[in-house]
Amino acid sequence: MLTDMLVALGFAVLGGVLYTIIGIIPGTDETATMAPLTIVVVLAGAPHGAVLAWMVGIIVAMQISHTIPTAMAALPGSTMAVPMVQGCAIAKRLGIPHVAMRKMATGSLIGTVVGIAIGLIAALVLSPLGTFIATYSGQIFTICAVIIALMSSAKWAAVIALIPFSVLIQALQRISIETTGHTVFICIFMGITIGPMIYELFTVLVPEKRQQQARQNVNECWLAPEAKGRKMPLFPNPFKQVTRKQLGYTTALSALSTMTFTMSPVGMTVVTGEMAGGRCKELYDRITTRMTVQDAASNATYLGALLIPLLGLGGMPIGPLAGGVASPLFNCPPRYTLDANLASYLHFSDYLIFCIIGMIGGAIFAYPVAMHKARSWTALMFKKISHEALIGAFCGLIVMLAFYEAGFIGVIIAVTIGLFGGFLHSYFGIHTGVQFMAYYASSWIVTTLMAVGTKLL
Repeated sequence: MLTDMLVALGFAVLGGVLYTIIGIIPGTDETATMAPLTIVVVLAGAPHGAVLAWMVGIIVAMQISHTIPTAMAALPGSTMAVPMVQGCAIAKRLGIPHVAMRKMATGSLIGTVVGIAIGLIAALVLSPLGTFIATYSGQIFTICAVIIALMSSAKWAAVIALIPFSVLIQALQRISIETTGHTVFICIFMGITIGPMIYELFTVLVPEKRQQQARQNVNECWLAPEAKGRKMPLFPNPFKQVTRKQLGYTTALSALSTMTFTMSPVGMTVVTGEMAGGRCKELYDRITTRMTVQDAASNATYLGALLIPLLGLGGMPIGPLAGGVASPLFNCPPRYTLDANLASYLHFSDYLIFCIIGMIGGAIFAYPVAMHKARSWTALMFKKISHEALIGAFCGLIVMLAFYEAGFIGVIIAVTIGLFGGFLHSYFGIHTGVQFMAYYASSWIVTTLMAVGTKLL
């Protein structure tokens, strides 16, 4: 057991360092960056506890480090940081970006603790429902897909789009069976993941679109000056970075957001931030409180959406996170399948131990960097790290994984799904969370449509 814990700590620290760096690069997407490497970790045969610790560690690190470019430059460090941009822009005008960043990093750490604690308790309470959910998984996946679709900007268009997207997925699965003898998961999952990137690359081939995207000047970004104040310890006490009222709001709303594992994490980040900010009259208090709560809620929602389906629902990937970023823990053939995934190998004590290890591994590097090196590291990332190179590296990794699963036809499937899904995402606002849930609901949707069609004939 001690060996497993040390291995898990190693994976958590490695993931924490890597995703601290990735989180500082503005504009990164959690699914596009976290899921491919998690698949590599799973398929490489990492111990089950280490897989969980890795997942928790990269979530914690990414959610802490994305506060740095968001606060310092008002550029979202990741998709989850988008709701915080407006507040950070106001904080920059007030001259307190460093305060906002420290509040956000602290809120993320508090949200991690609350998310793990409440997530494990909620999972135990919901565990009797596991058999029921397994029996009606198709219907439940479809209901969740409809709910998440209605929460997207496309609303009813997203609901209707579930049908053609499900048909496309099942048709490609049939092609895979005919050519390779088995269904595919990684190809379709990765195709959805890189969909927006595939769409953007495809538009470059269209002369009119290419002209619209052309830029004549280099983008400029202004960073706030380095804050001068008393020297902090290497790992500052989080409870000294927030007021009692902020701590209360952060704890309560993090606990609430942990329970909403079927909802959009971005949506819950917006809602909880408005709930807390609306109770503050003075501008400084309102902005710093909202920033603290938002980053805490984003982390807590992620952890709840990971732990409740794993421990409480028997490994059924219910919710946008379980069907997206964390999907390799639920379904990653040949090691994990929907019938025998990570949930089949861990007990409650394992979740408690390896989640704590993941939390420590993810925060031990990201939190000090956020508190001490925000401006210097942001400037370094802007100057030295090419966002295009990072995206290109992950696209190459995705092509490799698709080829590993199904050869050349796997790459074709990934590109096909990516182009169609990217069009839905970029043109109609049907985001990847809807598409991931459509993947899991597609079998039941298509089977039901075929049954109805047969009766009508």
